[in-house]
Amino acid sequence: MKRIMMAAVATMIVTSPATAQYAHPRMVWNPNAFWRGAPDNPVERIQFLQDRINRGMADGSLSRGEGFRANRELNGVRQWLRRMHWENGGQLTPDQRARVQARLDAISRQIRWMRHNGW
Repeated sequence: MKRIMMAAVATMIVTSPATAQYAHPRMVWNPNAFWRGAPDNPVERIQFLQDRINRGMADGSLSRGEGFRANRELNGVRQWLRRMHWENGGQLTPDQRARVQARLDAISRQIRWMRHNGW
């Protein structure tokens, strides 16, 4: 009896991680699909994320602390964008635009993670 129980426990231990990692192909999160329909302009994209944070706080999927943390990150991008804007006479270089978009992507991933896992 002891051998049977040990074999059953060992089988569960070995197969649990494999089954936990399976995701149906339609259910895998695509980070590029999230931005489909979102604005390309960094300022409008910031507002898009701001609205997302506000909705998360309103529906309870983001706590107050998580919302404040995400807002602080977003405000940092706003200040960074403002500084770059003034340095270049009102225009962002393609490199600067790519860096802003990368930061906004990172904030988007953080918001998604916080909404699903908590911070």
